[in-house]
Amino acid sequence: MRRPTGWSHPDEGSASVEVAVLAPAFGLLLALALLAGRVVLAEQVVETAAWDAARTASIARDGDLTARAEQVAAASLANQDLACTSSRATVDVSGDPAQPGAASSVTVTVVCDVALWDLPLGVWGHTVSAQATSPRDQWRSVP
Repeated sequence: MRRPTGWSHPDEGSASVEVAVLAPAFGLLLALALLAGRVVLAEQVVETAAWDAARTASIARDGDLTARAEQVAAASLANQDLACTSSRATVDVSGDPAQPGAASSVTVTVVCDVALWDLPLGVWGHTVSAQATSPRDQWRSVP
């Protein structure tokens, strides 16, 4: 079928120009979505590691709570396959855990420097931290 010759089409070829202009914008939007997803996932993993470490430290019977919490936090981060360039856990014990009947709790803060260098935005890393508190059993016998 032939086109009428009297009609003009001023928008011929504009679809390829629109794609050429919009493709980088969609690529950037996709890269930002990937970055946001990785950061949110890292926050969830670090929060889980903090809760695991706080719970483990709160039920520990010996006095080396810090080392035990650091081990559990590192193991939790490794089990979730989070690529931390460096990670650390700090433990704060409130109250006197050695005195039966005294209320005490363990607060663990986990900090992870997440590697984001493999994303196409040129972002090298992001620091994620989470804090969790777990109460100790105040009526538990002391070893």
